[in-house]
Amino acid sequence: MQLAIAPTGFPLKPPPLRAPDAARRDAEIALKFETLIAETLLRSARAAQLGDDGLGASGGQVRDMIDHSRAEAIARAAPLGVARLLAAERARTMPEPRRMETQK
Repeated sequence: MQLAIAPTGFPLKPPPLRAPDAARRDAEIALKFETLIAETLLRSARAAQLGDDGLGASGGQVRDMIDHSRAEAIARAAPLGVARLLAAERARTMPEPRRMETQK
């Protein structure tokens, strides 16, 4: 009795190639995401804060700008680690482009 073995599942394919500047672009996007998280934390902290911040009732836009500036500074100087984790995961799932060997 002979058993026929048929391939099942998906055929193996090489991972798609990445553009040369993809790592830099990924790092910028990850930093923007980390800035967004820090900004959300700052806004939540401000909402929980009791008392007057000195900007009055009409300082909403100024407060938002201050929160955004602080969030950018936090993301660059003392990152939470989200950008690093995103970049590492992206690098793991999308490897750097392969170089084509030139034939002599």
